[in-house]
Amino acid sequence: MKLKEYISLPCSLRFMVEDLELQSSASRRKLMEQEIMTAQSDIEQAYNVLRSYFVRVKEPKQELNIKTLQFRLAGIKDLRTTIQNMAEHRVLDDIELFEIKHLAILTGEVEKQMDKTGIACSLPDLDDVVAILDPEGLRIATFYIYDAYSDTLRDIRRQREKEPQNEDLFVKMQEEEELIRQELSRQLQPMQKKIAEAYMSLIDIDITLAKALQIKRMGLCFPVIGVTTGYTDMWQPEVKELLRARHREYQANSISFGNNPTLIIGSNMGGKTVVLQTVALCQLLTQFGFGVPAREAQVALKDEVLMAMADGQSIESGLSSFGAEMLNINNIITAARMGKRVLALIDEPARTTNPIEGTALVNGLLEVLVKTGQSIVVVTHYNVSAADCRCYRVRGLENGKMNYALEATTANTVPHEALAIARELGIDDEWLERTEEFLREE
Repeated sequence: MKLKEYISLPCSLRFMVEDLELQSSASRRKLMEQEIMTAQSDIEQAYNVLRSYFVRVKEPKQELNIKTLQFRLAGIKDLRTTIQNMAEHRVLDDIELFEIKHLAILTGEVEKQMDKTGIACSLPDLDDVVAILDPEGLRIATFYIYDAYSDTLRDIRRQREKEPQNEDLFVKMQEEEELIRQELSRQLQPMQKKIAEAYMSLIDIDITLAKALQIKRMGLCFPVIGVTTGYTDMWQPEVKELLRARHREYQANSISFGNNPTLIIGSNMGGKTVVLQTVALCQLLTQFGFGVPAREAQVALKDEVLMAMADGQSIESGLSSFGAEMLNINNIITAARMGKRVLALIDEPARTTNPIEGTALVNGLLEVLVKTGQSIVVVTHYNVSAADCRCYRVRGLENGKMNYALEATTANTVPHEALAIARELGIDDEWLERTEEFLREE
């Protein structure tokens, strides 16, 4: 699947993409079309390149050089149609010839600036392209049909200056200019692959530089590829940013899991859903070659990341929240049985039905998922059987303050903290007192 197909998942992947300081729309387009990387060799190669950028980006002395490089990269234009027309041996118009000349000059400028930053790169040499499209040797990123291309054209233009109303001269000038376009297109044709390679290389530089700057700005880490997944002090960047705006601290968390279901239990408002979202985010960031929001990260590669979260009620299909949720989870079960490597994140399954049936449904789900041998993380506040599951518990309310840290546990009993949390929130005393009376009667 492509990045654009994952971007709407409720895990803040869109936030991370939009946070990138990309300098051109062409770069964003290519990034969104990127396929998720599932081979370890591809991911390690991508991170090796990203590290080489990061080493320079984090040096204070390179700040001006990096800003200048970004300024150069902002000159990348969308050349898809132009390059396609070249590949199809079409005659290029003046705008397309300008775009190619601009790209050729820009490629040389970016390469020089990359040398100044110390970032290794190998861009195609397009000096021969510049020579064809810049016959006057001015190296200015503009283009028109120069007199230098044709003595005949020069003579016609001079004569037109004397006879501006002469339509025959105008027609002759147009014909001669078209012949020149045909000749320029013919001369450029053997260079089409080099031009396309330069274009894509500039886009790759823009994307990689933006990722390196994001790692520096957010304090992200480079993940290690492993057979199991584990994060030390991971955080959710969007939530952390929201808390910072409110002058509140974010509590990082740690979790690890393998190819068996992992259960996260705890009361409401315990941050369980945020943990689930962050696990999904870290997995996707790794497999699309971003920095990961954690102090340390080891990630097992997957073929697909699946999520069952939030209210799936659909008016159009006539499904209730429960019906939509059941179908979504059923799709995860089907995918997990198909033999692909899957990471599935399921938030509060059966939360929209009564607690008795809900508890039974979650217990049944865990027994089914254990048999698939897949990486599946399930959040619940039901008391369920956690046999054959790794289990984490949110520490919860401590001294009147929520502790969102996860701790490994063999118990599967969810703490009863709803009333304590409600009291800390300042909820109506009479309501809470009546609730306590009902609990005592049971």
